[in-house]
Amino acid sequence: MSDLLKLGYSGTSVHQNALNVTGHNIANLDTPGYSRQQAVQQTTTPQGSGEGYYGTGAMTTTIRRISEAFLTQQVRNDTSLAKESETLLGYAKQLDNLLADSSSSPGAVLNDFFAAMESLNDEPDSQPLRSLVLAESQTLVNRFNLVNERYEATNDNLNTQMMTNVDDINRIAIAIAGLNEEIAASSGRGEGTPANDLLDMREEKLRELSEYVGVTTTDVADGTVSVFIGDGFPLVINDEPFKLKAAPGRTDQQALDIYYSDPREGDKMITELVTGGELGGLLKFREDVLNPSINELGRLAITMSETFNDQHKLGMNLNNEIGGNFFRDVNERELAESRVTAYQDNNPNGSLGLEVHITDSSALTNKDYRLTALEGGTDTNTKFTLRDSDGNPVRFTYTDAAGDTVNKSVVTLADLKDENITVEVDGFRLKLPSSAADSVYKGDDFTISPTRTGAKDISREITSGDEIAIASPMRATTASYNTGSLEVISRGVNETFKSASTGGFSGDEPEDPSVFFDQRDGAMRLYDGGVVSDLPDGVKVEFDPAPSSYASGDADMAYDIIDPSTGAVLASGNYTLGQTQNVIPDSWGIEMSLGGMPATGDTVIIDFNTDGFGDNSNGSAMSDLQSEGVIDGGKVTYQDSYAHIAEFVGIQTAEAKVNAESGAIILDQSVALRDGVSGVNLDEEAANLIKFQQAYNASAQLISISQQLFSTLINAVGR
Repeated sequence: MSDLLKLGYSGTSVHQNALNVTGHNIANLDTPGYSRQQAVQQTTTPQGSGEGYYGTGAMTTTIRRISEAFLTQQVRNDTSLAKESETLLGYAKQLDNLLADSSSSPGAVLNDFFAAMESLNDEPDSQPLRSLVLAESQTLVNRFNLVNERYEATNDNLNTQMMTNVDDINRIAIAIAGLNEEIAASSGRGEGTPANDLLDMREEKLRELSEYVGVTTTDVADGTVSVFIGDGFPLVINDEPFKLKAAPGRTDQQALDIYYSDPREGDKMITELVTGGELGGLLKFREDVLNPSINELGRLAITMSETFNDQHKLGMNLNNEIGGNFFRDVNERELAESRVTAYQDNNPNGSLGLEVHITDSSALTNKDYRLTALEGGTDTNTKFTLRDSDGNPVRFTYTDAAGDTVNKSVVTLADLKDENITVEVDGFRLKLPSSAADSVYKGDDFTISPTRTGAKDISREITSGDEIAIASPMRATTASYNTGSLEVISRGVNETFKSASTGGFSGDEPEDPSVFFDQRDGAMRLYDGGVVSDLPDGVKVEFDPAPSSYASGDADMAYDIIDPSTGAVLASGNYTLGQTQNVIPDSWGIEMSLGGMPATGDTVIIDFNTDGFGDNSNGSAMSDLQSEGVIDGGKVTYQDSYAHIAEFVGIQTAEAKVNAESGAIILDQSVALRDGVSGVNLDEEAANLIKFQQAYNASAQLISISQQLFSTLINAVGR
């Protein structure tokens, strides 16, 4: 009877445990990360007798946690990838909508601006049309500035979300370390049963962590788990959490970098090693979408400013002045200096007043560059190398004082300071003011961003419609006494220069010798032998000034270009009769093509186009820029360039959408597989409840029967 009582007791105990576990499963049906549990039972040690071995019942050996490590890890990995794609898509869609919106993008306004220019070319003297061009140009500038502001706001949002993510990662790391400690302590007490609920809580924290960053884990014998991010940087070891922090970037203080706080070696920048999760998505968006597109937009703004300015400076405005810059000069000292940023960890005692001047906007790229000092010191003993944003070495185009050009992988501080040496890369020149006391230290780095702030920096320079230089400053007329059929086919100004009243030039100087129009006062001047002199009456092209040198039937006729005020011959040449030919030396700042059959003594007079306001020669040339290739080596127009920017962001957005959708599907499948193994099934648990309840009742009946038998025995003995 005592054996029967023990059997009943063990049965009720085992099945009560099973009922408790089943109830626990049901209660945690919706608990995130909960893994179904199972009470594992086995028979107790049988008792031997002469008749054989009698069973002594059952006991619960452990509470098993139904979990598959591979599926759990797969859920973490897929969560990380899905969150990365989802975050990238969210930001890319914002950028895509911005560039496609006609109310905010520069694309549509580019057309409006050039349409206004076309209208003005039809009526060059019209003040309302000049005001319209002025207004449309300001609208275009405002659109560039607006998009740049949105880019900066997006970058600020990225920084804010990165800091929030880092705080959440640190919070979760602390929680995992605490759970490690509890789990290890539970295992150390020798209770014989695993801390299932603590393990589930830790797994859920790891899954939550994977929403922010990709992680790898390693199980340790004491029950703890080591957590790593990036290229093996430990985030949790045993019960010790390590910290991340988001701080101003090493290369760009406006963009935060991720730093790993090593207790022994200090902070380490690990931005390039962080992948997966929201944080990885933010970094990927910034690197693959935001930075390239803002650089592309800046390149467009710089190219438009430079090319439009270059053409505008070849014209004449309503004030009888040479046209100046229509837009802000891309090589203003402030702008040239802003394109260079020293790395934060450079030696604080160093200084480098480097300037980046745009020399050929058509050769610019959308990349940033890293300039590195190989040695420390000043002047000749300091050497530099250059790499692009992809890490590829870039060679300098080095032109010496003699005009010889070679490619170099290394340049010196002295090279950059020498005015007679040009050091150029991809359409920009690196230049140091010769008076600057520059010094660098070995390992100092500098970020060069030729186009990053182009959309921010663009602004309109002229303030009045009268300043729009539609006319050409060059007038070319045939003399009234000409007897041949000589005619001016075309004329134009190639370059204008600004002389200084004290001698020399303010900025670039023309080739020597050269005739040019002076930006200072519009006058024609001669630069010869290093001396600038006036041409008060312009110049004249006179054919066959020595009649004896020309005979009937000759194919060519000689001509001289003369200063009428002094009679000095400035240049000479031969004209091929009956053909269109430029008769001006290539080194001069003007050109003129003539046609027809000149007679001896025929003359063309070239002078300043005073009051020639009805002329639209330069305005037509400015309008033609809309359809000319000016970007990527002269292959891409303004409008095409903007279309490429919008297309690039659109493609990135479409790709992110595909990745996000597929990532969500894959994650759902992984979660379903995991839940199929570890999830709570109510139907199964309900069946278990009935089964264990019936088993419990049967075991309780054994106890009741044992009690009845015992009572019967006592009563029998008592009689």
